[in-house]
Amino acid sequence: MQVVFLTSNYPPEAHGGTEQVVSALARSLCAAGVGVTVLTASDRVHFGVDRHDAVYEGVPVQRYYKHHGEWDRDGFHRPRLVGLVREALRTLQPDVVHVHSFASLGTGCLAACHELGIPVVFTAHDLWVTCARYFRLPPAGVVCPVGADRGACAVCLDRDLQVGPAAVLGLLAQRDAAVRAEVALAAAVTAPSHAAAQFVRECLPYAGAIHVVPHGLLRPVPAAARSPAPRPGEVLRIGTFGNLVAEKGVRELVAATAGLPCELHLAGRFLDPGFAASVRELARNQGTVLVEHGPFGPDDPHPARSLHLAVFPSKCQETYGLVVDEALAHGVPAVLSTGGAFADRRGLPGLLVAPLPELPMVLARLLRQPAELAALRAAVPIELPTIAASAAFHLDLYRRLG
Repeated sequence: MQVVFLTSNYPPEAHGGTEQVVSALARSLCAAGVGVTVLTASDRVHFGVDRHDAVYEGVPVQRYYKHHGEWDRDGFHRPRLVGLVREALRTLQPDVVHVHSFASLGTGCLAACHELGIPVVFTAHDLWVTCARYFRLPPAGVVCPVGADRGACAVCLDRDLQVGPAAVLGLLAQRDAAVRAEVALAAAVTAPSHAAAQFVRECLPYAGAIHVVPHGLLRPVPAAARSPAPRPGEVLRIGTFGNLVAEKGVRELVAATAGLPCELHLAGRFLDPGFAASVRELARNQGTVLVEHGPFGPDDPHPARSLHLAVFPSKCQETYGLVVDEALAHGVPAVLSTGGAFADRRGLPGLLVAPLPELPMVLARLLRQPAELAALRAAVPIELPTIAASAAFHLDLYRRLG
């Protein structure tokens, strides 16, 4: 079976959550004997070459470059790019196209598949189909609307566009119509969590069936890589890992450790130097011991190995949360905020889910009551679902459609 993945970016250029999932799914499908080719875009502006072909981890990748004028601010339909995708599909003649994101390539990609008679599986990895900002995380003073109402969206987006809310509403109506038409052409729709599926159902809206298929753990974790339990009298190591940005609640985590007898460990990349400086200053002023590990890759020791407790206080409406699986796979219990899919994990072993304002109280309680933390750690599963389960589900879906 031959499958084409369509996505907005792909390693080695990008290593965000969606890129990690899509490349792991490609690896797993290839191991099952499926031929996978990736068609993707780039964050690099067109430099005289439409397309660059490469192979990443054994998977052929065709990367397309956008001209100025083919980015989000300039609209959501990019005929030149859709034409390049259509030409590639005619050549490849896959049995199925799995669309992981068409945000960068633009609307019209699923229509091109439909014209060529190729069935499409669409996975709602993020909230782009319901939010022009991708994450449903509005600026201060704006509250995300319920359902398909776009009144607040117009105010939110006009802070950047500066064309007036009425004009933005008109643009959003066009965008919504184009995105709905695209998603309606999918033969099957999947989402990584019930929260992600609900957002698509209610906010796009979409009336069809959505299969919830968790990503699972992307890479195996050997037993020797699990974090050891804290020794009696040892200073507790609390931390988080991933991109260190304001939206992930990093500053709130630092503030929550004020006055607690612990070390705070941060691993990952600060994307904003000003934000990094403010985090360090806050830690210094409140006397928190801050340990920074910097960026890490798949070949580095995982930062969870040095933690006793992981904390993910995201302010985003999360659609899955790979970092949670990574913490648990390393034997580390975790405290989560209630953003989106994190709330779906309430009650699962090894996890404690609480509203972000309660984080200081939760951390203080766990430090005062080591037995509760030990029980949380003891509940962490020895084995977790992996990307192989997602690959098996999607392969069965491809076979039924192809």
